[in-house]
Amino acid sequence: MKSIKEIRQNLAQPSKATIVERLLKSRNGACISDIGEATGWQPHSCRAFLTGMRKKGRLIVREQGKDGSSRYRLCSPQSQAVVEEQSAAPDASSPVENS
Repeated sequence: MKSIKEIRQNLAQPSKATIVERLLKSRNGACISDIGEATGWQPHSCRAFLTGMRKKGRLIVREQGKDGSSRYRLCSPQSQAVVEEQSAAPDASSPVENS
């Protein structure tokens, strides 16, 4: 059985998911190598975690870095709501069929 001290130490340490979320919320976002370095994960595990976040409804934006690498950012709930509204609006450029 774990002692109270061990339990408190575990609670004080952020989870890997929390670490990744903090990286993604940073101004410049994070690339796969940043996430892997912070968590010890392999690149395929980093990408799988991002996929899991998307499946949970989180909006993750991929941008091209100056060096050509992909950088990922986690959008705020307000930004996510705007994107969802825009995607739900009918496309004015598509033709409307008349029956």
